[in-house]
Amino acid sequence: MHSVLHEDGIAHGNLKTTDILLDKDMGPCVSKYGLMVVESQDSSQISEIRSNPSAPHDAFKDDVYGLGLMLLELLTGNMVQNNGYDLAKWVQSVVREEWTGEVFDSVLISEGADEERMVRLLQVALQCTNPPPAKRPSSSQAVALMGKIKDEDERPLLSDS
Repeated sequence: MHSVLHEDGIAHGNLKTTDILLDKDMGPCVSKYGLMVVESQDSSQISEIRSNPSAPHDAFKDDVYGLGLMLLELLTGNMVQNNGYDLAKWVQSVVREEWTGEVFDSVLISEGADEERMVRLLQVALQCTNPPPAKRPSSSQAVALMGKIKDEDERPLLSDS
């Protein structure tokens, strides 16, 4: 996924599950890429962002937040909605109450998904959806965290024989 996140230095700015398409090999492709929405009406800030992509703007951290929300959607089976329901806030409150198992989609559990792996992915999602953008990992750090989980799960178990 790192190849689609920020490799060219352009933030998506509004990353969500409906923007992810799969190619014939089931690889992710991001649609609407680079069409970030600037909510500020301050034209000087907009021109600063356009003229200097490295200007202090949180679009890259917004993408990391979007990645975290996508992970939360996959893990919980709940979709982010625009009706005031805040999936990230709900998950954080459940985890804070130490009911982590309650957040996972019952279909994942019934299908035998590895709960330890889901907890580790949940931890990545919570880091990515941290309310202060400065406390979120970069996109490459988030991808590395997910890659580490994948690598750990693919390691062959050592036998005592």
